[in-house]
Amino acid sequence: MIERWHRSLKTAIRCQENKNWLEVLPTVMLGLRNSYKEDLQTTAAEMLYGIPLRLPGEFFVDTENNTNFNITKFRDYMQTIRPRPTKHHSGRSYFVFNNIFDTTHVFVRIDHVKQSLKQSYEGPYRVLKHVSDNLFLTDYKGKETTTSTERLKPAYEELLEEKQHQTYSIV
Repeated sequence: MIERWHRSLKTAIRCQENKNWLEVLPTVMLGLRNSYKEDLQTTAAEMLYGIPLRLPGEFFVDTENNTNFNITKFRDYMQTIRPRPTKHHSGRSYFVFNNIFDTTHVFVRIDHVKQSLKQSYEGPYRVLKHVSDNLFLTDYKGKETTTSTERLKPAYEELLEEKQHQTYSIV
């Protein structure tokens, strides 16, 4: 109920020509309190005082209606308006690793919402087949799963070489 009142108040203040809201606030409040409420069949001021308020005539300014509206100019203008071309968002590019098609194992990106400090990728999983430029068949948790290339990251096997430790003796 309060939010609805604030919405009406903000709308009435924005409709005023004067942008300083403090100057127009009393007039706006007077207008809102004296506006007829259809559902209540009365005004807020009448509910408070028991009788309708008499407002001085100086609050109401006669405005002249602009009768110079030319319908032919309006139609001509509307004929010149053209729609904007639609955007195709499906053609966006994504990053693909250069050697993704040569790897034997891949990491798969986790796309669901995850807690902070959780890993973005899981795996590595074995690549069973390169289906197309956009799809791989992987052994994902024991099941053959088709996965999009944009979710994959190559897994590198680190060759561990045993280093021979040389011992030196101080003579």
